[in-house]
Amino acid sequence: MESHLEKGTDRTASEQLRVSGGSHGQRVKRGQRVAVQQGRYGTGPAPYGYKRLENSSGSLAIDDREAEVVRLIFREYLRVKSTGKVVDLLHERNIFTRKGNHWSRQAIAIIISNRTYRGRVSYGDIETEGKHEAIIDPATFYKANAIKEEKSRR
Repeated sequence: MESHLEKGTDRTASEQLRVSGGSHGQRVKRGQRVAVQQGRYGTGPAPYGYKRLENSSGSLAIDDREAEVVRLIFREYLRVKSTGKVVDLLHERNIFTRKGNHWSRQAIAIIISNRTYRGRVSYGDIETEGKHEAIIDPATFYKANAIKEEKSRR
């Protein structure tokens, strides 16, 4: 009985992956890099303050209500220099996350350091200008991150 290799017709799974451009994970990573190089936000949910457009591009559009909260987070962080105090302010004003949860210091820190808010997209060591509109101007973004960095050095 001839094996599939002897017949030369069927390929093993590893051969098929090699011929098709690598493993599934490698193809996903390559797709992410290409998306970022084209200025498109990658996969996953849109960051707080944005929503995904319903077209096939998957581009980001500003969610006005959430974007105002993002601006408030940056403004207050620059004023009080504390993620905990920003969380307290959001709770005092009954402002919740997209899922209706209370804010955490970690969530605030992630927002402050997310380059998407200044109109950029990144994946690994690649960063480019995004096709989406920035919610935070670069100066505000850099000031907030300088404070965050200074606090982490203490």
